Amino acid sequence: MSEPVKIAEYEVECPVCSQKALVEDYIHNVPYYGDILISVLTCDKCGFRKRDIGVLSISEPRKIIYKVEKPGDERALLIRAGGSRVLIPEFNIEISPGPFSQGFITTIEGLIMDLIEKTSFLCESRGENDSECDRVLDLLNKAKDGLVEYTVIIEDYPGRSDIVSNKTKYVRIEKEESGEKPRL
Repeated sequence: MSEPVKIAEYEVECPVCSQKALVEDYIHNVPYYGDILISVLTCDKCGFRKRDIGVLSISEPRKIIYKVEKPGDERALLIRAGGSRVLIPEFNIEISPGPFSQGFITTIEGLIMDLIEKTSFLCESRGENDSECDRVLDLLNKAKDGLVEYTVIIEDYPGRSDIVSNKTKYVRIEKEESGEKPRL
């Protein structure tokens, strides 16, 4: 595999402290995805860092739909681009991107484990015994092991997300249907 090649270096205003921050852009070829752009913002003043990855190929906004139906299905690789929304309708879960949302690569199981950690923290911060928290945590623990059926949907407006599996389905998102502008 080749090494990343730096293609640009420039200064921008740091979104945290408003001082000058350095952005470095690299192109790297990744198997199955082709050329990707890696951007790294670093502020020497406050230490803020932001990394983003973008696929350089053009893609249409789409919904990526993956059903976990049996143990083992939770091992599929999940690639979420910054700006994409993740939904698990059966659990009433929505992960919406914020202004500095970053992409990530994990598995479906890794996503569920992250949700377990965050749900546990929120439940503990309430400081009371909550049967709804117990129910959701029990459901997420079963989901982590593929013991309950559920659907993971990525609303991928940037067109850079994926769930790597032959079971994955793709549906084009029509701009008029969504009621919102695509985030690029």
